Amino acid sequence: MEKRKAGLIFSVLLALLLTLSLAPVSFAASSTKFTIALSTNQIQFRIPAGTQFNGSIATTGMVRFWGSGPNGTQVVNLGIVDKSATFSFNTTASGIYTFNFENDLPNTITVTFTYTSNPPLPETGTGALTTYLLVAIVAVAIGGSLLIIFLVRRKIKKVTELQAKQP
Repeated sequence: MEKRKAGLIFSVLLALLLTLSLAPVSFAASSTKFTIALSTNQIQFRIPAGTQFNGSIATTGMVRFWGSGPNGTQVVNLGIVDKSATFSFNTTASGIYTFNFENDLPNTITVTFTYTSNPPLPETGTGALTTYLLVAIVAVAIGGSLLIIFLVRRKIKKVTELQAKQP
């Protein structure tokens, strides 16, 4: 019976560790959602040189999209996006990159802008802070598991000793 409990505890811990190992994947993409009507909206990011930036746009209508680097040069121009589009580029200079969304029509359009970057941007929260948080969670899980195993074994030892003392 006690071996079953130990096996169950081990299985739960293994499942927890596997789940935690997948956590960075689920936080890899960042997304923002906004609406525009007869206007232009800008999103800016401070991006270091040598970063791979991948983006996607999903809209409820047609929107014009373009982006420029820190020196004003255009890094992406998708023209008019109807429903969805994706893009990717590598940065050559560090600085502020600006992404522009323009709606020339009076109808309101909802835009969802999703991006990933390699390495992760500091503003996304997927960098060092998340790594330390995951390490802390794993350390607490392992420490707690070891404590539980220790207490269960101690209880088993006491019960065995009591049974041995009985005539």
